[in-house]
This record gives sequence, C-alpha cells and structure tokens, in this order.
Amino acid sequence: MPEPTTTRFFARPSGAGARLSPVSSRTQDRLRRRLGLNPRDWILERSVRINGWIATGVVTLIAALTRLIGLGHPDRLMFDEIYYVKDAYALWHNGYESVWSDNADELFSRGDFSALTHNPAYIVHPQLGKWLIGLGMKIFGPSEPFGWRFIPAIAGILTVFLLARLTMRLTHSPLLAGLAGFLLAIDGTGITESRIGLLDIFIGFFALLSVYFLVRDREWFRARLAAGLEGTRIGSWAPLPLVRPWLLATGVSLGLTCSIKWSGAYLLAAVGILTVVWDMMALRRVRARKWFLDGILHRSVLDFLHLVPVAFVVYVLGWWSWFIHDRAFYRNWAATQRDRGELVRAWLPDSLNSLFEYHRSMYNFHTHLKEPHPYMSKPIEWLVQWRPTSFYWPDERELAGARCGTGKCVQAITSIGNIPVWWSAIIGLVFCVLVLAIRNRDWRVWVSLIGYVGLYLPWFIYQNRTIFNFYTVAFVPFVVLALTLWLGTISGLIEPVPGSRLAVKEDAALASGSIGEGRPYPRGFMARLLGFGGRPMRRGLPAEWTGVPVWRTRVEGLCVLTVVVVIATVFAVLWWPIWTGQMVSFDFWHWHMLLPSWV
Repeated sequence: MPEPTTTRFFARPSGAGARLSPVSSRTQDRLRRRLGLNPRDWILERSVRINGWIATGVVTLIAALTRLIGLGHPDRLMFDEIYYVKDAYALWHNGYESVWSDNADELFSRGDFSALTHNPAYIVHPQLGKWLIGLGMKIFGPSEPFGWRFIPAIAGILTVFLLARLTMRLTHSPLLAGLAGFLLAIDGTGITESRIGLLDIFIGFFALLSVYFLVRDREWFRARLAAGLEGTRIGSWAPLPLVRPWLLATGVSLGLTCSIKWSGAYLLAAVGILTVVWDMMALRRVRARKWFLDGILHRSVLDFLHLVPVAFVVYVLGWWSWFIHDRAFYRNWAATQRDRGELVRAWLPDSLNSLFEYHRSMYNFHTHLKEPHPYMSKPIEWLVQWRPTSFYWPDERELAGARCGTGKCVQAITSIGNIPVWWSAIIGLVFCVLVLAIRNRDWRVWVSLIGYVGLYLPWFIYQNRTIFNFYTVAFVPFVVLALTLWLGTISGLIEPVPGSRLAVKEDAALASGSIGEGRPYPRGFMARLLGFGGRPMRRGLPAEWTGVPVWRTRVEGLCVLTVVVVIATVFAVLWWPIWTGQMVSFDFWHWHMLLPSWV
C-alpha cells in the first residue's frame, strides 16, 4: 500500500503492517510518529530551507533598520536610563554600582563622569543587564548615546531573528517565519525598548532563547526515546538519558534571564512544569512501563537538576563582581554582624550570607513598592496597550525656536505597541487556547502560551505595586507567535502534528481521494456560510514559500493575514515619529493619541 503524501515536503507513513507482531511493529519511525516527530529520513526541502533563511534575513534587516537608525537621539539620558546607564558605567569602572553626586544626569549626558563616587549604591536588580549596557559604552565610548543603547538594540534585533527561526522550526513555513519576524520588527514596544538603555529587552531575548532551547530538547528527547524503544515490546522500560544537552542550555539561558530581573524565575518554574508534562506524555504515548511513576520519580528529578540548579549557579555567577569587590553594597554585612555577635545563618559562608541578606532586602523593596507614578499600569490593561509609557518629552524651553511646520513643536517617545498586532493577537490568543490547545491538543501552541504563563500572568500577583506597560516587551515575541499560529492555521499553512488525530483524519481523506490536488480543502461551518471552500485552489503562493501545496491553502485565511500585515505596516509608518522622538507638531502628536489613556 503506497504511503499517502500530503505535501511535496513531508510524507506521512501509512497504517501498513498492522498485523505485524507487537515487537516488530515498534519500529523507530512508528514510535516517532506516535511522539509527533517526522520519520528519520525526513528532511525539509532545500528550497524551503533556503527561503526560510531568506525570510529570516529580510526581517532581521528590517529590525536592524528600525532599531539602529537615529539610535543616538535623544542625546541625553531619558526615563530610567538615569539609573541603568549610570549603573552600567559604574560597574565597568568601579566594579560595583556606585553613588553619583548631585547633577550627575546632566553631567553624564555632556560626557562628564566626574560625579561618580566610590560609595556603594543600593541597587535592586541583578547586574548582568547593566554589564551588557556597559559593553556598548566600552565599544563606542561612554559619552556617545549610541553606545548606551547599542547592546539593547542588538538584543532587539536578535530577538526578531530568533523568533523567525523558532517559527520556522515549528511550522516549516518560510512565509510564517517571515510574518512572525516582520510583525515583531515593526512593533512599537520592541522598537522603543530596543532604542533605550533599559533591562527589559534582555529579558525578552533570553526568555525566547530559553524556549527555543526547550523546543530543541523536546525534539532531542523524543528522538532518543524512539531510538531506544525500537524493537521492544509494549510496556518496556523507557531509556533514561542522564544528560540532555539542550535542556542544560535551557537552564543556562533561564539563569541568564533571572540575571536580568527576577521575573525570569516565574518562567523557570513554568518551563520546568511544561518539561515534566511533555516528558510524561511522551512516555504515555509509547506505552512505556509505569510511565506515570517513571515520570514523577525519575524524569521530573532529572528535569529539575537540568534546570533549577543550573539556573541558580548561572545566576550566582552573575554576581561575580560583587563577590570580588569588598566595597560593594552589603558585601561585608555578614562580617559586621559576626563582629557584633548577631550573625544569623552562620552555617553559610560570609559572602553567600551577605548576598542572601541583600536579596532579602531587595525582595522587600519590590513587594512594597507602591509609590504612585503617572504611567503606572495594571496587567489587565497590557494586552490592549491601554496605558503605554512615555519615555521622553522635553519641555518647551528645550524646543524653543524649533520648526515643525505649524504650531507648537514637540518630541515624544511613547512605548505604544503596534495596535493592529496587539489587538489581533487577542483573537489569536483565544483561538490558540480554545482550538489549538484544548480541541486540537497541538503541542506547538504551548511554545507561545508558556510566554504568557511565565512572563505575563505572574504580574497579577503584584498588580497593586508600581508596575508599567513597558514590561510587556519581555513577552511580546510570544504575543506575535500566538498571532502567527492563528493566522497560519486559518490560512492552511500549518500541517497537523504527525500522529495526531487531525493527521490521521487527513491521511484517511487523502487515501480516499476526498482531499488533494484539484479538490477543495474542507472548511468549517462559518467559512462555508460565508461562501468559502466551494472551489479548489488552483493558483496561490508557491509551496516553496508556504511550506504546503496550493490545494491546502485557504484564501479567506490569507486575506485575513494580508489585512493584518497591511494595517500593521501602515500603523508602523504613521507612528514611527512617535516611537523615535522625531520633531513633530503638537497637533500631529495629539492625533496619534487615539485613546485618552495614551496622553
């Protein structure tokens, strides 16, 4: 019986051999299919791979242009750069964050760093992000605003690159990889925070890198599982790899995420739970012996060891400069307490004891931060970009004599996200949860949802403290990915997971000839009601770009995709001056404030 082919790029194995013995039927390819993997000899068509890299290169170039052009404007510290940029300079020069004397912001902006003292400063975030900001100043000089913002810009560019590659791995579609990268490249949240010396853009990069490594580990682990169980009987013990290189990389990346801000710890917990669930479901799919107990007693312990201790060690190493500089804040706390006879946790080395006490103080600061701020925002408002943050707004005296056509001139940098992207992504999120996650049980959707779970939902715990909309840059890649998965699904550009219920159903339809070349792809009730699906698609986008044959694509979905891209592009062009602080008239700026809460 010939194997039915759904596309020119991927052939699913048929159900032939059903009468073979339980041992001989457990071939590696059959096990891989049960685990949602492609056959061993499956490779993506060369043209598709090349186009995937072309799409990645194009969107990365767009990201570079939107993040690097005019990066040195404004030529002064803005918003929280007054903290992080100066802390970065102090780290690279004193080895620890230090106190600055009066008028330091103005002096720093002029290239005068004489306000830096050697007194330690009380800082409530880890050091890695500031080391990265300082690297740009080391390359281009601390007197250049371009240098303050260069590494954040590079992080923003690499995030776009990484999202395109992750989407390509999940969907095998150059079109969708380019779509995800493009929508992130023109998002105002990503653009504005790639052009300012803040920490949150690094959270977004390392968080996405962690999830990318997690996806690679899922593939690696399941491939080893299928290979190890080949030729075995149902109920055999599953192989237990003691070292999983991609999961170790995930732990390292999550440690780096936590080394930017503590919010990465919630993603660490979410990824750990997801890893254990994925492992247990893999054991269940291959009917491994005592799969539940094996997953709980063995796999979960190994997963924990690959993630939590590794992330913890990476995080502690991120404080290396604090350890070697006695003048750093709280560095000698334990020694002082010991001299007073008041030392607690005496079983800890003084250095770790001091670091522990420092962290306890930092935690109290974060959990009790309730000082009102005009741009503070609740998490429930973030997905609709209700209250974006104003990063830059010079007063009238600074713009005296400026010309902008007519009327009063202003310059503004506001972290308004690309509204067509964010608002469409709300629909995408609902679709991902209800259809892809619950109905279809498509594991790929969790690659997006884990970003919401680990980087968005935890903020509801702290919604009474002072928090801001610009924190959304940490999970905006996952917002874009959810939107891409929705648009790709309704356009027919995402094939079912091998071995899934939908894949089996599609195989049967192909074998019976009810779908395929020259036949319309089945539509749901609403699409049929609107008149779609009555005729087969004969012309469409090349399969080398979509990753699927023409007959599988759906014109109505492609229309929705096109509308989102066009409107998002128009929005990006119109709001570019507001994202980059261009000189515009007050009327121009006010016209862009679509909601009263944006002002």
